[in-house]
Amino acid sequence: MIPSLCWIERGVAATDPHVLQLDQDELNALIQKTEDQLALLEDGNESDDDGEEKDAESEMALLKIADPPQTETPKTKPISGDTEMTTEEEFKMDDYDKDENEEADGTKMFGAGLTGATYFATLDEDPYITLPSAAKDEEDTYEVKPTDNLICVAKLEGEMSSIEMHLWNEAEEDFYVHHDILLDKFPLSLEWLSYDAGEQEEGSERVPGNYLAVGHMSPQIEIWDLDIINSSEPIVTLGERVKPSKKKPKVGKKGHSDAVMCMSWSRQNTNILASGGADKTILLWDLETASAKEVLSNHKDKVQSLAWHLAESTTLLTGSYDSTCSLIDCRTKNSKTWTFDGEVECVSWTATSPFSFVAGTSEGRAVCVDIRQTKPLFTIAAHDSEVSGVAMSRHMPGLLVTCSADKTVKAWKVTESAASCVATREFGDCMSLHTIALCPDYGTMLAIGGLQGGLQLWDLATNREFREAFSIPTQGS
Repeated sequence: MIPSLCWIERGVAATDPHVLQLDQDELNALIQKTEDQLALLEDGNESDDDGEEKDAESEMALLKIADPPQTETPKTKPISGDTEMTTEEEFKMDDYDKDENEEADGTKMFGAGLTGATYFATLDEDPYITLPSAAKDEEDTYEVKPTDNLICVAKLEGEMSSIEMHLWNEAEEDFYVHHDILLDKFPLSLEWLSYDAGEQEEGSERVPGNYLAVGHMSPQIEIWDLDIINSSEPIVTLGERVKPSKKKPKVGKKGHSDAVMCMSWSRQNTNILASGGADKTILLWDLETASAKEVLSNHKDKVQSLAWHLAESTTLLTGSYDSTCSLIDCRTKNSKTWTFDGEVECVSWTATSPFSFVAGTSEGRAVCVDIRQTKPLFTIAAHDSEVSGVAMSRHMPGLLVTCSADKTVKAWKVTESAASCVATREFGDCMSLHTIALCPDYGTMLAIGGLQGGLQLWDLATNREFREAFSIPTQGS
């Protein structure tokens, strides 16, 4: 399952990212730290109120690692003169996975999706890698060209949680997983940012880089340096890892009290990250101090989507399961609210107009709103199920793309008073679509994520009706 994804512009990622190598002592220390954190989490859970335990029961079922059930071992009949032996003893089942010559002395990993995995500090120590020269060649393929785009993908596969970094190059037709980041928590939302929120040496300046904020169910926000390969820890974590509760968040370092549903980074005030939670609140984080400076309580249900205004640095657009969108001036806390028919699943500003935005609802509608008016400009009956994602192009005026749980993606040509569908494609293998994003450098390339099927790409310009609607010439003509 892919709950969230985002693109990274060309030229942002380091050309030669740093490949981190941990020695065995560092690896053991990291694993011990993770185990200690999980132990503290379980100890804290035992002291919570009964009501909070019931509210968080579903999440703890995901975080806890259940022991395999103990069953009575069948016994074999003894051969004359022999003592009675179990099946395991007779066939040496305990040694079944052991190497005949030596036992691998790697380190066992524990956590969400890591149970039973053995981790080695270097490729040379892994007994299953028998081609060291091939492994070395693989390590040398981390180069990122100035013409490459990266796609960050939050991925849940069974018990495994990770961030996959896909590389796409339009000219060379490259598309593959560049590297990944293993997580011990379940990711729900992603947001790229250039602000270095890590600890700084005294007297040093923060240099813009290539970072990814990951909002979790736990609820925490981790910020990872994407220019470090094999990174085992985020550069900073916002909030505390606690069980979801009904307690309202406060300013400071504690953070949300329930899952982090969405985030939006301010490109004008680069040290500010907004996050929306299942606790019905919006937190404004100061990345310089890694603490929440403001708590906004404009909604009565989960906050599902956020978007900073493209020009007004203190104006934040929010969408909630309470069927409303709010436009908030974060300086004065003044706000304006619109109510729709259905829960708000996603919001996006119109790239070509500073006064309008589009919201997708659980009733399958896409609603276009002018913030200077009290009623929507128009409503599109876009899909047969909830509109789970909307994307507005900054390269092609009037291009709106929507996706839905009905397995379809639709491209629309939007005017000031109406919208017409110009392309439709069904992604049946995905079962249900969750998220979409348009490439920031190639205006018609769309990334799509859903319940199954992995990351999908669709170049809208390959559709004849789309080309005709937006007057795109056919290649070679």
